[in-house]
Amino acid sequence: MDKESKKKSRQTAGPSLKGTLILSAGLVLAAVIAVMSYYIFGVQSAVRQQAEESFEQVTNASLEQMERVFNSSQDSAVTAAYSNATQIFLLSGTPGSVIEAKSSAADVLTYIRTLGYGFEDVTFFSFRGRKLSATNAYSDVVQAAWEKAGIGNDLIFSKSCYVAVQGEDKQDYVVYLFPVYGSIDGYRYRFNPILGGVVYRMDRLVESLIPVGYHSGAAVLVDGGKILGGTRSLDADEAHAISQIPEGESFSSIGGEQYLTSRRTVEGPEWELIYLVPVADAVSAVDQMRNPLVMVILISVLGFLLLMFLILARVRQDIANLSADIGRLGETSTVRQPNIQELRPVSAVLNRTMERLKEAAFQEQKLTRMTYEAQLAQYRAEMLAYRSQINPHFLFNTLETARALAHRYKAQPVEQLVGGMSQMFRYSIYAPAFVPLEEELGQLGGYLSVMDVRFPGYYRVLEDIDPDTLSWPLLPMLLQPLVENALTHAFPTRRGNLLVQSFIQQNRLHVRIADNGIGIPQKQLEEIHWKMRHTEGETASASAETEEFGVPKGSIGLPNIYRRLKLTFGDHAHLLLRSKEGYYTVAELVIPDTRGKLS
Repeated sequence: MDKESKKKSRQTAGPSLKGTLILSAGLVLAAVIAVMSYYIFGVQSAVRQQAEESFEQVTNASLEQMERVFNSSQDSAVTAAYSNATQIFLLSGTPGSVIEAKSSAADVLTYIRTLGYGFEDVTFFSFRGRKLSATNAYSDVVQAAWEKAGIGNDLIFSKSCYVAVQGEDKQDYVVYLFPVYGSIDGYRYRFNPILGGVVYRMDRLVESLIPVGYHSGAAVLVDGGKILGGTRSLDADEAHAISQIPEGESFSSIGGEQYLTSRRTVEGPEWELIYLVPVADAVSAVDQMRNPLVMVILISVLGFLLLMFLILARVRQDIANLSADIGRLGETSTVRQPNIQELRPVSAVLNRTMERLKEAAFQEQKLTRMTYEAQLAQYRAEMLAYRSQINPHFLFNTLETARALAHRYKAQPVEQLVGGMSQMFRYSIYAPAFVPLEEELGQLGGYLSVMDVRFPGYYRVLEDIDPDTLSWPLLPMLLQPLVENALTHAFPTRRGNLLVQSFIQQNRLHVRIADNGIGIPQKQLEEIHWKMRHTEGETASASAETEEFGVPKGSIGLPNIYRRLKLTFGDHAHLLLRSKEGYYTVAELVIPDTRGKLS
């Protein structure tokens, strides 16, 4: 097999989009089967362990929640008890002070209801027979609690305690009783003159203990073997098993059924919090959390599979369209935009490439045409040069003889005129394709010497030449036509000044021919600009025979200067013309730096 055949074989042996799609679908289906197998054979064994962990987390959280309720409410009650306003209201023997402190004490109790949580009321009783309560609704519950605790009417006791009582509304309550020591007007009591009580409803204490999902489970509070309250009533077997449940989390058999049980001590009242949850209920709760997750995973995988099919199908269609459009590029100039966003840059690059190829072809045609026209102009110039070089020595000798005779007979104006003409004629015939600015200015000096003879004292020439510009190469015979235009049309009725200026700006040579003559009307100036930019080929030659910008018949003319610049330097060279009627006219040449690049 030759190298070309091997290369073609390697290209066709690569994976196709269709094969990749089938392989991806197989992998996704394998993943779905693996997930289902894991769920059927592996999840069930982990469910029991997770149920135990979840049960332990629930019991820990419930215990912590109850202890937070007790601690928060009791800290708030103690803060209120020892506030200055509360002490004055409950202990002061001055009626005015008691009345004045009553409002502030009430504000303190209102504040602690926002500071603490989980309690129904906070009530204070003093040995003076005064009472301060946040709601005034549970004073009888507090009084029943201290009577049950064996505290006399003098309210003196030393150790805080929790008392479970039933109110007149048949509700079960828990009251936290604590002694409050007094200090007022510099006097400190040796006994507690105030009794404080924090009231809790039993049902609201235990309702937060019901774990989410444990429908048949129960949580109860036990004090010394007596059930204070619970989330539901216990059956006979469960009530009998309460005393046998071990400390911590464990499995227990109650009435022939397996239970997850927990016994924890509540810090503070030293009650016991006991949980009983059937194992089946705990496992079911975990499964209820797992099943939606597994269904979400399966639906997501199937959705991903469908989405992948749609995306790959669309990619395959877009690639097919791109291939078809690329194959028809000879018939069409654009490639259709794909639907897939990631493939759009491909079509964009192809379309930009086609646009650049079209633009390159257009530029190549334009360059070819300009090259041809430049060569044609060069041939014409050479033909003119050949025609002008017929016996040049005879003409030069004749002009030199005339200049010598004028010098002999002291006819200085004639000598100046003939010398200038001789210099201009020699420069126009023998000047190379590019000359330095210094030589072009020398030729311009010869022309001005002739014009001085024709129009003596008619104008004044001012020069501002940067020495760095003298060696700058440019085309010959560019300045004389511009100066001739100025002298011919700028000063028809008055004397004036003519400025010849050169300078370098942004690495380009600028040569200005400016006059303070009559200027050019705006409309005529626009026509001149239009003719310069739209005169080509033979039209340029024809324009040289007609008047342009006031240039007399037979002159080179602005269009030819503009065209010579563009054919030689392209868009890097410019002929700028600006004027204000009645004030000035400026013609400015802009020549790029070609030093060392042109021979």
